[in-house]
Amino acid sequence: MNSSASQLQACLEQEIELVDGFLAILNHEAKVLEDGAAEAALAETTTKKNSAADALTAAAAKRNAVLESMGFETDGAGLRAAAESFPEVAEARLRLIEASEQARTLNEANGSIIEVFLDHNQRTLDTLRSLTGAGDIYDASGRKRHTGKTSRNIKAG
Repeated sequence: MNSSASQLQACLEQEIELVDGFLAILNHEAKVLEDGAAEAALAETTTKKNSAADALTAAAAKRNAVLESMGFETDGAGLRAAAESFPEVAEARLRLIEASEQARTLNEANGSIIEVFLDHNQRTLDTLRSLTGAGDIYDASGRKRHTGKTSRNIKAG
């Protein structure tokens, strides 16, 4: 294996490890959602997912730099062409594609469940507002909504 192919292989192996870690976070998130979506646990998985996504972005940039130095495009077609030119990286490329597809599918499934929770929370808040006559104070994710009223700060003095 030549030096460039070795570098590309190392990049792909690193990305596979990172995607596997991302999958572990997604599986944990799915379990949290299954158990009722405790806010603190979801916040923790979101933080971990964001960190993992940052690491994956950095690893992809490194892989793309190697591909570019080898004379290939930095997209899927370029990676495919590199694997055709250097068959020793073909298996790692396929493993990365498979792991990435699993992560995408699970992330979308978790996102759909989260959307259902947010919709349920929003409907619950809307019902409570209509029953109490209260204005829109909070949205489904707990953020303050503007009520249209302005407050004046009065200083005694």
